[in-house]
Amino acid sequence: MTDPVAQALAALRTPQGSADPYPHLAVLRELSPVHPTPGGGVLLTRYEDCVAITRDPGFHAQNAAWMDTRRPNWREHPGLRATTESFLFLDPPEHTRLRKLVAGAFTQRRAVALREFITGLTDRVLDAIADAGADGSPVDLHEILAARLPIGVIGQVLGVPEADQGALREPLEGLRLAVDGGGVEEHLTQIDRAGEALTGYFGELAARRRAEPADDVTSALVAAMVPGPDNPRPLTQDELEQTLTLVFSAAIESMVDTLLNGLAALLAHPAQADLLRADPSLVGGAVEEMLRYDTPVQGMARVAAKETEIAGVPVAAGGAAVLMLGAANRDPAAFPDPDTFDLTRTGGATVLSFGGGVHHCLGAPLARTQAAVFFPALLSRFPHLAAAGPPVRRGTVLRGFSDFPVTLR
Repeated sequence: MTDPVAQALAALRTPQGSADPYPHLAVLRELSPVHPTPGGGVLLTRYEDCVAITRDPGFHAQNAAWMDTRRPNWREHPGLRATTESFLFLDPPEHTRLRKLVAGAFTQRRAVALREFITGLTDRVLDAIADAGADGSPVDLHEILAARLPIGVIGQVLGVPEADQGALREPLEGLRLAVDGGGVEEHLTQIDRAGEALTGYFGELAARRRAEPADDVTSALVAAMVPGPDNPRPLTQDELEQTLTLVFSAAIESMVDTLLNGLAALLAHPAQADLLRADPSLVGGAVEEMLRYDTPVQGMARVAAKETEIAGVPVAAGGAAVLMLGAANRDPAAFPDPDTFDLTRTGGATVLSFGGGVHHCLGAPLARTQAAVFFPALLSRFPHLAAAGPPVRRGTVLRGFSDFPVTLR
């Protein structure tokens, strides 16, 4: 194979390419930045193209009508319904209607209000890390973070009791497979069990909140099911369960990936870790650089409503424009010296790690707050933190780790 573009595409499908996709994405961005794909779609790797498509009303979500053309039996699968029917895969006005019901809980103001809770929870998580590594043995940070930190934060927001959180971890892993690209058929039974478990749980939680309302998002959604003059379109039971499942799973899986990808970059660049340890006030820019350097959500797709073109490359009606956010965040036209990890980076464009346009991630303020609390606290508490062997990568679209062993001293 002598075609460098074909070589780069092939490499991305290998374990080695998945572990470090960025050199191969750079080849695509340089030689074929708008690359045709089967079915009349394109693969986009330039920052300006990705930004433009997130804002273009001529491109819509991978909605139910589009899914009907790609997988006609998708409604027969609870796991696929749990994702495809959520507002993430809807377009305005339905997307706007459902997103608005939960958006108020994820504003910058609400994230600031939760900072004290996040700080206390982070301290308890660091205590658990310290206990696990007290004898010098390796500690799997993935296991501790996935079991305690992001799930505890979003549990506080949604009203998921701490006692319930542990039982929800297995279905969370299953539902991740529905959106992580490839392998859906292989894992469909697991995905369906996960969808049934999570939507079923949130149906039960809603019933509890209907009887005993609390100050949480679940209670607010239960209230939105009651018709009235100010609520002509009451929320349905399916919409409630799917909305809570989406928000809960997205807030945990992507957040664990954000924390571990950022830590991997810090451990690989100890001078940068020392900068942040010495000056925690750098954390705002540091979090943006971590999100840019190793993007936890590598790609998203938008569907052309009609035949069009991008930079002269034709896109068929119904063709998917796949936005490679990880490649866009390493575009030298947007970020000078993009392959350098620099926590003091200034200028440049806005990172695309949370998407853009009407589908911009509503949890971005909460995610940034969690990361801004976590990293300075971790580096201060464990000044000799080091890798205890190679971490195990997982995911293609959702890029993270399944194991992340460290030693504390």
